[in-house]
Amino acid sequence: MSLGVHVEEQPQAAGSQFHVRCARELFAALESPDGAIRLAALHAVQNAPETALGFGPYAKRDLVDVLLSQAERFRGELEWLSWIAALAAFQDLRIVRLFTSLITTESHIELLFALANYLRAESLDAMRVQLGTALMQNGCVARARAVAPLLGQCPKLSACEALRIGLLQLEDETPLPVFSAAPGEWLNELGGPFQLEAQLELQRQGASTLADLVGYWDRLLESAKNWLLKWAAETNPDCVHDQIREVLTKKSRGMILRALEAAAKLKDLPADLEILIIPLLEHGDELVRRAALVACRSASNWRPFFEHEPSVLVRQACIAKVVEQEKREAVPFALQQLAHPDWRIRAAAVEGLLSLGECGVRAALTLLPEAGESVCIGVARMVLHWADEDLVNEFVRRCSHPVNAQNANSS
Repeated sequence: MSLGVHVEEQPQAAGSQFHVRCARELFAALESPDGAIRLAALHAVQNAPETALGFGPYAKRDLVDVLLSQAERFRGELEWLSWIAALAAFQDLRIVRLFTSLITTESHIELLFALANYLRAESLDAMRVQLGTALMQNGCVARARAVAPLLGQCPKLSACEALRIGLLQLEDETPLPVFSAAPGEWLNELGGPFQLEAQLELQRQGASTLADLVGYWDRLLESAKNWLLKWAAETNPDCVHDQIREVLTKKSRGMILRALEAAAKLKDLPADLEILIIPLLEHGDELVRRAALVACRSASNWRPFFEHEPSVLVRQACIAKVVEQEKREAVPFALQQLAHPDWRIRAAAVEGLLSLGECGVRAALTLLPEAGESVCIGVARMVLHWADEDLVNEFVRRCSHPVNAQNANSS
């Protein structure tokens, strides 16, 4: 029995081949100081593992002993993964112990999933504790994802393990506990690397879970609080009334924006909240100023604010605010903005006039035919959006009037 070892001498050369006929020769090749010979022998072992193992032991060591020794020697080097791949060709308790240790310490993604694939065929009893630790650690996402399918086969899982595995293996359609049944476990996930998965699943549980979560506000991280405010703003903003007040009172920098967005959706805005919001109209962040503007309910003269505001984003919101507050009295103001040099302001004016209904569109038609090209485009957008045949005909008539008049004069 022999094992053929092919050695590439140079990248462009055909290389040479030699045969090892016993364990002594094989081990010598595997431990050769010449990297080319060493890796060639290693590849030969990978290609014919049963033949290589059949050589038996030499000097009180067998093939697995040599592979383990070399894997330890080259750990962390590029060559190391080749030794791990060779070890994976053999079923041996020593390899199981090594791979169990590696899956709890290494972070190389492909390696972690290869280790998990190997351990899939082994009994979980001896490595149960280590795999549980690997699953629940938060430092390496890939490690937890690799281990989850392994532990998913275990009949006795803790509540936190079951939840994490459920979040990572949603395709299994295993029902997850509602928040009220496992609040501690859910809060742990909301603060961990799989918080997005946890958030999506909690949102699927609906309004009752939202209400329960609000009660745990003080135990949430800032990222989870922002998510909760966003969810509440979309579904039931009144349930986070107190949380909005807390954020605005403390001026929590990372949460002000979400709190303002939720405040804008409240059915009624208490006076004390309005008082907290007004100073934010002078905030240094244009997004915060815009959100504060949208959230304000008090009757104010927003036109001077529009004139002095440097941010186009905030000025767009201000146009909507003026139209919302003044209704038809805001028509001249909105028509004036249709000629603004910035297309974003013109677009906001179009939206504002459309919000007034047909009267806004008819008011814009009065600008024709003297209006410039940008105004005509804005008016055309409104007419097309309204999709009324009479308005379309009126638009065409007004736009064509100067041409007809010119033709009549020339004749």
